[in-house]
Amino acid sequence: MRNFLVGAFLTCAAATAAAQQLPSPPGYVGAGFGFSQYHDFCAVGGGSCDESDTAWRVHAGYMFRPWIGVEGAYINFGEAHQPGFLLNPPVGTTPLPSDSDGRTDAFALSMLLRAPLGPVGLHAKLGWAAVTAKFKGNAAVQDNTTGAITYFNSQARETKGKFIYGLGGTYDFGGQWQARFDWDRTEGKDNINPKYDVDAYTFGLGYRF
Repeated sequence: MRNFLVGAFLTCAAATAAAQQLPSPPGYVGAGFGFSQYHDFCAVGGGSCDESDTAWRVHAGYMFRPWIGVEGAYINFGEAHQPGFLLNPPVGTTPLPSDSDGRTDAFALSMLLRAPLGPVGLHAKLGWAAVTAKFKGNAAVQDNTTGAITYFNSQARETKGKFIYGLGGTYDFGGQWQARFDWDRTEGKDNINPKYDVDAYTFGLGYRF
C-alpha cells in the first residue's frame, strides 16, 4: 500500500510539474458523508462482529500551486460492534450476551498532491493525525437462583499521533463548487485492546474561495 501511495504522489507531481501559477481560487472548504470499514477490530475474541458504520468528514485547505497544497480535516469513522460474554463471571451466575463498541475519530493535517485534469482533479494525501480510539465494553450476568440481572461495563480511551493517508477526486462545477470523493485510512489503538486499521469512504461538496 505504501508503494502504491508513493507512486500516486509521483504521478500527481509529474502530471503538473510545469504549472507554476497559483490556482484560482486557492482556498477551499468542504464536507462529506459515507461509510467506514474497520479491520481486525474483532480479531481477538471471535464471534459475529459488525465492523462497518457511517462516516463523515469536514475539511479546509489551501493550494500553494495547482498541484500541491495543505489540508486540515476532522474525520469521524463511526463505530464497530463486537458481541461477547463476560469472562470469569461471579460464582452462581450465567453470563448473558453483550455488545462492546469501539469508536474512532481523527484531527488530521496532510500534504495534498493533486493532478488537475480540466474540471476533474485526482489527489493523494499523506499526513499526521491525532487519532482518538474509544472502547466501551458491556456485560451482564443472571443470578442462577433469583434470576436477577447485574450489568457491568468498562471504558478505554486514548489519543495517539498516527499517520493518515488516502486518495480522492474532485469535479468542478458551477464556478466555485466541487463534488468530491475521499478515501482515508489510519490506525486506532486504545490503552487496553489491540490496534486496528480503519477506512472512511466519503462523498460530498466543497466550495473554493
